[in-house]
Amino acid sequence: MRRVLAAVALLGLLTGCGIERTEAIDFGLPATGAKRPGERGWSARLYFAVANNVVGASRPADGPVSAEDAVKLMLQGPNEPERARQFVSEVMLKSGVSVTAARGQVSIRLPLDVSKLTRTARTQLVCTAAHNEVPGASRWQDVKVTLVGDGKKLPDLVCDRW
Repeated sequence: MRRVLAAVALLGLLTGCGIERTEAIDFGLPATGAKRPGERGWSARLYFAVANNVVGASRPADGPVSAEDAVKLMLQGPNEPERARQFVSEVMLKSGVSVTAARGQVSIRLPLDVSKLTRTARTQLVCTAAHNEVPGASRWQDVKVTLVGDGKKLPDLVCDRW
């Protein structure tokens, strides 16, 4: 009897669940937007505040993004999808900012007293600069960022976020 039950169970597994085999059906255009294997996908890495933390957000880009361009993007604040994820910025400036990068170092000049920036605002600036293209830096951990503004200077800051 056990052999008969085992044979029936095996037969049931082999016949499937009653769905008949069909041919592939063409419908619409091929998927787009995903990077192809082996193809480099470019993005700007920007840091925003969310739930008492600072986290990175990636925005698609056409090529490498310099630290200068990334910081200026971050200073404009989160875009609509980032706001939908509850991202906010503690530092948003439209003008008066200059960013220069050279040999593993980034200098960000702001039109305000940088010593009064919150830790979150400093982290946003430093990590956004470090995680994008900086000449002479092979790793984001090696980038030293200096914040300058209103006669104050915060030198050699490093990002502590991945």
